[in-house]
Parts: sequence; structure tokens; C-alpha cells
Amino acid sequence: MNHTGSLGIPAAREMGYIPVHQNDERDNPMTKADLAEFIQDNTDMTKADALDALEGLLEIIKTTLEAGEDLKIANFGKFEVRQKNARVGRNPQTGEAMTIEERQIVTFRPATLLKKCLNDGSHIPVAKPLKWRRKTKSAWKQEVLPL
Repeated sequence: MNHTGSLGIPAAREMGYIPVHQNDERDNPMTKADLAEFIQDNTDMTKADALDALEGLLEIIKTTLEAGEDLKIANFGKFEVRQKNARVGRNPQTGEAMTIEERQIVTFRPATLLKKCLNDGSHIPVAKPLKWRRKTKSAWKQEVLPL
């Protein structure tokens, strides 16, 4: 354990709590299917339930951002909705001037701890592994597993 009392990223990877993406090439990023598979492998969920849980999380994120609200995830980062003003741009093929309408965009600002981990190999505190069990047909219960 590191000084924060949590597992470091390398230890968590060795124990199988964090996926190690097999292909480090930038043209082949981790996909939604990869994430769902990781959830399935580390819980007692079926593949369909893991995909439903992931889809539910993504829907919450999407709905929050569509409402114009920012979304902050501790030790990970913040998704911010920003307003871009209308401006004059150029068509790159013809060079013709055109107006680019005002619009909203989403930006991501990584947390300081995440940036530090990416840049100098520091460890991000990792929560204890969770075991998901179905409490009722539509509700899930979290149990913290001993390390």
C-alpha cells in the first residue's frame, strides 16, 4: 500500500482490479465492449447486466451534460459544458468565408492526481474492490470485499 492507504495502480493491476489494455497503439482505444467485459469479469454480473450498468452510467453522464451541468469525479477529472460564440471561419477546401454558429462543447479537465500519475508514474488511490450483488430485480447492492 502507498502512503494514502490505498492500493497503487501497479499493485491493483497485478491483482486484476484494473484492466491492462493489451494494445497500446493509439489507433485501437479501449471500447465500451472492453469496459463491459471488465465489469463482467470482476463482478458476478452477466454480460448483459454489465452492459446495462455501463449504459446506465453513460446515460447519467450524458443527461447531466445535456442539461448544461458540469460533472466532477474525484481523483479523475471534470467534464465541463462550455459555450462557444459564433465566429467567422473558412472552408479549408475552397477558402470561402463562412459563419460558424454558436454552440456548446464538452471539455475534460483531468484531476491533479490523474495528471501526476500520467506524467511521473505516481499512484492514484484505488478504492477497495466491490462485489455487486442483485438485491432485487432492479436494484444493485455494493459490498466492499476484503483485500
